[in-house]
Amino acid sequence: MPYAVLEQKLRMVSEQDFDFVSRFLDMVLANSRNREREQANAQYLSMLEKSFEQLEKGDVVVKTMDELRAMEND
Repeated sequence: MPYAVLEQKLRMVSEQDFDFVSRFLDMVLANSRNREREQANAQYLSMLEKSFEQLEKGDVVVKTMDELRAMEND
């Protein structure tokens, strides 16, 4: 729902119900943020799992600190 429509609907809420509606909307937004955070965490954990699998298979590139420093200067 676009913000302008939501704002218009909020203006129609009676003053006595406004606190309830406001708390409800805060709860909905917090829930939405939590779901987004959970999805991001799931993606991150999936990426870590893939990295660990690559490490176990030996599909990694090993570099010494000197090699890394040389790459930094290139």
